[in-house]
Amino acid sequence: MEDLDKNRSQYDTTFKDLFKQPPQRLLQVLVGRQAIAMLPVEFASTQKRVPDLVFLMDDDSLFHTELHSKSEEMDWRMLMYYTFIRQQYPNKVLIQKVLYVGEASWKPQIGIEEPNLSFRYEVVDIRDIDCREMMASPLLEENILAILCRMGDQNETIRDILSRISELPDKARADALTKLVILSRLRRLETVVKKEAEEMALTFNVMENDVLRPLFLQAQMDGELAGEQKGEKKGKAEMLTHILQRRFGNLPQWASQKIADAELSTLEEWSLRILDATTLESVLADPS
Repeated sequence: MEDLDKNRSQYDTTFKDLFKQPPQRLLQVLVGRQAIAMLPVEFASTQKRVPDLVFLMDDDSLFHTELHSKSEEMDWRMLMYYTFIRQQYPNKVLIQKVLYVGEASWKPQIGIEEPNLSFRYEVVDIRDIDCREMMASPLLEENILAILCRMGDQNETIRDILSRISELPDKARADALTKLVILSRLRRLETVVKKEAEEMALTFNVMENDVLRPLFLQAQMDGELAGEQKGEKKGKAEMLTHILQRRFGNLPQWASQKIADAELSTLEEWSLRILDATTLESVLADPS
């Protein structure tokens, strides 16, 4: 849990560092308008509460967005922010959207419906935004966001981002690379970023960077573990298939596909069922 909270903190800090000025291209995609200012909003409370980003738009409305990396409900938090922002700016129309940047698929039920309360906001998955929208921006900060968007060719997009980063002075280049790698973890692309950067001869010594070193080491460990699990799953699936063929004959397509798609724990459960089951269907029934 401590590592998860630390990662979220790194993502939050990175996103807020990217938005030192209004991301006009992103705002155009999200709300179809430009911002004229970023507004500081902070609420007096025993617990400090600060919304991620609030903009004054060119039509005098306000736009509030939360950058969210976890698939968890935001209803009451968004309502709280709506209430406090409107109290601070009572004469402004307020539009709210959650910009979801996480890895897992998330299709939330948005809003609150109660006898005395009806509240709605929108959720936009950043993967629904074409990366070319962000790459068309003159702001490097928005270019870096492209790594989270929908990409046709991941390697080409990463090379384009790195090419723009390469034009920066040394210190700014290192800072931009760090932000890119941190965000790339949300798509498990940090090793791809490192490889492409090295091929472009960019300064990218991971082990000398206090932020990147633990991130990359963790990515290596995750990759090795995933490889081990993949190999174990393949071996278990092949063994199960062989035993089932010996007992029931050639397997139909549905059975082979079900074995190929199964998780390791499911394959293990099916292997135990062979001892008692009398039909192929009973062996491959969904786990209880």
